[in-house]
Amino acid sequence: MLCNQYDNLTGRYVVSFLAERDPMSAERYLVPAFCTLTPLPEVPTRSWPFWIDGKWVLRPDYRGVRLYRTDTGEPGELTVAGISPDGEGLTELPRPSDEYVWRDGAWVVDEAIVAERVRAAAMSDFYARMEKARQQNLGKMDARAAGLLSDVEEAMFDAWAAYQVALVRVVDLPTFPNDIVWPDEPDPAVVLATVEAERAEKAAREAEEAARQEEEAARADGEDEMATDAATTTPADSASVSDTAPDVEIDTK
Repeated sequence: MLCNQYDNLTGRYVVSFLAERDPMSAERYLVPAFCTLTPLPEVPTRSWPFWIDGKWVLRPDYRGVRLYRTDTGEPGELTVAGISPDGEGLTELPRPSDEYVWRDGAWVVDEAIVAERVRAAAMSDFYARMEKARQQNLGKMDARAAGLLSDVEEAMFDAWAAYQVALVRVVDLPTFPNDIVWPDEPDPAVVLATVEAERAEKAAREAEEAARQEEEAARADGEDEMATDAATTTPADSASVSDTAPDVEIDTK
């Protein structure tokens, strides 16, 4: 006959051993304190028998089972039987990633964490782009203001400055960071082509203006010559008229 010992405080089953017969009666067995001859029940996995109110009761037993804390996802454990993982903030399910939180008995994606990480990644991209743009114009502000840069250098400076403004406008959009379309970086070839086109347009305007001024000068010279010719011919004409005019006889009577 097996005698089953249990803990005197918790009733947790401890050990089984052969009961000794009562030397006073061969039909009886000696039962020590905190022991019982009641057979143990079938014990399924992760359960342990407890002697409660004169009978064996099965309670949870997660000793030696890998568990995880539901608040942090860190590994945890239970060292005594009779305690449920749920009651201790533990679970057998590992946390898929730190983007998950324990909610209603399961790991679910925390939208706030995901949104925060998406924004952090987008801002990191923004700062990297902005820093690159600033490096392109580093030390050129005063030279730009003093007119010490060439027309191509000025155009590149303005293009990178406009690029920075465009970056800030993307971040200020209500759709950021879920919908991002970053502006293209300035293309030196495109900037050079634009400058050359402006040069050609300016040269054309200057040539047109020079031609107009030359035409006006020629017209003015022609008018001056005509005025000079008119001034030199007028007295001679007057003299010829007086020479041919008939004498007027004055009657003195």
